[in-house]
Amino acid sequence: MNTLFSEGKTIWILEENLQMISLYKDILDFRYDTTYFTSLDEFQGMLGDASNKKPDLVISELMVGEDNILKFMPKFKEGDFSCTPLIVISEIEDLDAIRFCFDNGATDYLVKPIKKNEVLIKIENALVGRQNAILGMDRRELSLDGAKIDNLTAKQIQVLSLFLNSPSRIVNRTDILDKVWGNTTVHPKTVDVHLYNLRRKLHEYGYLIRSEGGGRWILLSNRVEDPLPMAQH
Repeated sequence: MNTLFSEGKTIWILEENLQMISLYKDILDFRYDTTYFTSLDEFQGMLGDASNKKPDLVISELMVGEDNILKFMPKFKEGDFSCTPLIVISEIEDLDAIRFCFDNGATDYLVKPIKKNEVLIKIENALVGRQNAILGMDRRELSLDGAKIDNLTAKQIQVLSLFLNSPSRIVNRTDILDKVWGNTTVHPKTVDVHLYNLRRKLHEYGYLIRSEGGGRWILLSNRVEDPLPMAQH
């Protein structure tokens, strides 16, 4: 664990399951300044209190009681919390839910059961990303054949860079997993969600990412009119 980015960091955790709270306490409390919430109302109340120290990172269950944080996420990523990493953890593997979370600013999405070391790595990476964003080091644009592609997430920049660094502009799933996520275990659908969101942004500039089958994709310059389907496994 990199103590440079861990020491003194504040993490807020929205979770109602006592077993999960016990797990978080076991792996996080001696590393970070943690605060726990068991309801969305309590959590939102703390966020709205200007006297509170803002968290460096938030971990939230997707469903808390009858509440669903999907309705809250777009507002959370505005204003003072635009640079605050949000890691969503859930038993739900629904592709639309995962895609919505990434679309609305989630830094990562983990499916239960979670692993201790995986959570710690995700947190560390998210905190490093936040630090870079605050220092202005986290670029949100990339040049593609002279066109400036902006409003990209850090992961989208990494994935697009893989295409640009390939002479044939072809990448495969193994390349993406190894060079973007490294040793971090990610849900199999994560790559597809990031590719889907990147494809939507590139579509506006006249580019597409086409599936070549066998877990391979190619970046092409092409004017298309119809919405692109999701890349297949």
